[in-house]
Amino acid sequence: MSVGFYRAFEDEHRGSRDLIKERQRVYLPFIQPLKELYPNSEAIDLGCGRGEWLELLIESGFQAQGVDLDDGMLAVCRERGLTVQTKDAIAGLKECADQSQAVVSGFHLAEHIPFDVLQTLVSEALRVLKPGGVLILETPNPENIVVGTANFYLDPTHKQPIPPLLLSFLAEHLGFSRVKVIRLQAPVDLAVGRKLSIHDVLGGVSPDYAIVAQKSASENIIRQISSAFEPEYGVTLGMLAGGYDQQIDVKFADALAAANAASSAAERAAVLAEQAMNKAIFAENALNAIYLSTSWRITAPVRWAGNQVKLLRERGLMGRFRDLVKKVCKPLLICAINYFDAHPNLRAKHSGASSKLKIYDNLRALYLSITFVDNLNADTAEVTDSPESPYLPVLICTRPTPLAQHIHHELKTALVKKRACE
Repeated sequence: MSVGFYRAFEDEHRGSRDLIKERQRVYLPFIQPLKELYPNSEAIDLGCGRGEWLELLIESGFQAQGVDLDDGMLAVCRERGLTVQTKDAIAGLKECADQSQAVVSGFHLAEHIPFDVLQTLVSEALRVLKPGGVLILETPNPENIVVGTANFYLDPTHKQPIPPLLLSFLAEHLGFSRVKVIRLQAPVDLAVGRKLSIHDVLGGVSPDYAIVAQKSASENIIRQISSAFEPEYGVTLGMLAGGYDQQIDVKFADALAAANAASSAAERAAVLAEQAMNKAIFAENALNAIYLSTSWRITAPVRWAGNQVKLLRERGLMGRFRDLVKKVCKPLLICAINYFDAHPNLRAKHSGASSKLKIYDNLRALYLSITFVDNLNADTAEVTDSPESPYLPVLICTRPTPLAQHIHHELKTALVKKRACE
């Protein structure tokens, strides 16, 4: 790898020194009680890089030193007056005396070394730490699916991702008394309960995590640092996946409720329609029962008489008399005319009595006069064949136009004058 490559790579992809230093302040609650327990506390940062954490250690009162194999990265530390050595992490630890360090740290170091070397590092850290001292190891979080499948391999010096459960188990297995997993740098807006997307599930889990492993000590020492181990840190995949599933469940429940409401409305409409149909059938049956009842038949004459009185009031005595005459005469006239129509020889024999008396012509004229008077009050008018006989034209009057009314008046006047002359 060319000289200066890794420094340029970190500047481009990890973030500025100020950003990294601000993020690392999350570990201060774990180390500040140790400064009170061990006033002349020493600390060693493995793979110290540009020295952001070294500066925080020194600002917190620790006598801190760093080791790293990249002289290009260490050049930044030396420019700032930090105590650093170009040295392998394991070699740096082996030079430390037993129980000499209050803090051992390694930021984004574990993923760069083989797992057997990582085991040696954790074991050596336990040896050099004071009672109650802490080991801090920060690394990319493969629980974040985007990090574990893509972003992790952006760095060509990475060996393999290390799941949080594996790293925490390693520290416990090698003898640390308690281990805390701290998930880091999750999107801030995920904590406010906003609506989740599938992108949040894939890439919203804390992209980095660290284990803070504490060496066994007296109960008094353990108690002084316990408050930092109690909170939960960051966002897990289970939290996001569960929240996303809950959103889907809520949407499904809302859709199901809407479907049930629509179904209930349709069912209610069907019930109401059925009830209306049943009421109509009941009313029809009740009406038929009335028509078939004895009382209805007995009171038929009374209803007929009442109807006659009503017609008498509307038509007057002479009008009702004419109606009755027409009612009786019209069927008889139709029968007589139909008889003549069926026997045309009766009209053909001019010497016969019917021909001389013009019985057929008189019958037809009488029928037409009755029909004409009946239809004068109608709203429509056309000449068509009689429904009783195809030989009898029937006048179906429309509402007369002014011209028709004038012609009718002129014909009627001429007829009156003709009769007066006769």
